[in-house]
Formats: sequence, C-alpha cells, structure tokens
Amino acid sequence: MKRLLGFLLIAQFCLLCAEARAQGLPAPSYWKNERGSELFVWSANSGSIQGTFTNHAQGFACQGIPYPASGAVRPTGLHFVVTFAQCNSFTQWVGKVNGPHMPTSWTLFYVDKNGKPSKLKGADIFTRVW
Repeated sequence: MKRLLGFLLIAQFCLLCAEARAQGLPAPSYWKNERGSELFVWSANSGSIQGTFTNHAQGFACQGIPYPASGAVRPTGLHFVVTFAQCNSFTQWVGKVNGPHMPTSWTLFYVDKNGKPSKLKGADIFTRVW
C-alpha cells in the first residue's frame, strides 16, 4: 500500500510539473507570428515577462526596430505590452501559451492623423521557433 501511495504521489507531482510548464512561458524563447513579427522572451521570473518585440506587419509603422516588451504570465494566461515610442503608440497582447503556440488578441492604442486617441483590435498566433 505504501508503494502504491508513493507511486501516486510521484505521478501527481509529475502531472503538476507538466501542467505548470505548459501554462508558463519559457525563457529564453523566440516566437514569431503569422505577420512575421518577432517576440524574444529573455526573462520570465516570478511571473514577470521581459523581452523585445520587432514589428514586421505590413501596413503598420515602426517596423524592423526591436522595442522592449514587458508583462506577466499567470496560470490563467499572459499579457505583454510594447510601447512604440517613435510612432506614439503602444500595443497590448493578451493570450495563453498552448504548447508551441500562443494565440493572442491585441489592442493598438494610437493617435490618429487628426490628433484623436484611437484604438484598433486584432489577433495574432505566435509560434515558438526555439
């Protein structure tokens, strides 16, 4: 009976470890979305995310420049924000790591050509490259 209990405890521990790893964001890791933009996560300590994001999405400004990305990862999901200083805008992504994929929704906050604060919403799926 003690052997069975020991085996069950070890099995439960392994399952919990696998679940925590599946929900987390590995660091370092490199992700790319379907628009070609890149997210490099270099730190994910104590739930805090630090890295860089480089925009390559057609039709959007501030391309090809790595900008700081920061946010948080929790068991329920993650979010990160990038401020595109040269474009007077910032974007927030909200999503969840699902194996090698990270489906997200995003909101871009910007100032339009008339000086009015505006926002645009969309979605990205990031795929882990390494």
